[in-house]
Amino acid sequence: MIRLNDEFIPPPRSKCSADEIPGLIASLQQGDAAERNRALTRLVELKAEKELTNCLCSQEVLTVQLATAGLWECWLNEQGASAREMIDEGIELMNADRRDAAAEVFQALMKRYPNWAEPINKQATLLYLSDKPAESIELCVKVVALKPDHFGAWNGMALCAVQLEDWRTALFAARKALSIQPCAEPNREIIRLAESKLNKT
Repeated sequence: MIRLNDEFIPPPRSKCSADEIPGLIASLQQGDAAERNRALTRLVELKAEKELTNCLCSQEVLTVQLATAGLWECWLNEQGASAREMIDEGIELMNADRRDAAAEVFQALMKRYPNWAEPINKQATLLYLSDKPAESIELCVKVVALKPDHFGAWNGMALCAVQLEDWRTALFAARKALSIQPCAEPNREIIRLAESKLNKT
């Protein structure tokens, strides 16, 4: 199974065929474990983000989990193997709480690949972890401008807005995140909190 930040190297790309995507989605949703994993690998290779996003609304938990993992892989792999290696290094530094070093990596990637959403998103995460929610929201806005269905950035925006007690933004962002990823219970919690705060004003 593909999992975020595992060593994932897509197979050599063969010719992209939109005709095979429906069959791959069917295998992802209904196949045995090996068929699902093969389908997911191929969908990532084909950058089938729209189809994987649609799978987030599935009632079947494993399909949602696989589609979620596949989308992260699409986003992380967007600029090729060397860029993927570099962003993984930044993520490892961030997870090790080496925030200054991680920021250097993400900022270098943002400069080199200005239209790549994922280093912007990772820098937004870093700012959130560093108690800089307003700056983080600014970057989340850039991410969703590039990737309107980036549930991670919408959720990040909602979390930052909660820190700022900006309940309207929190409600809007959490609703957007939930519309993309209906099974994400933390977004429902943010919605309930924001609604309760707004009802008191």
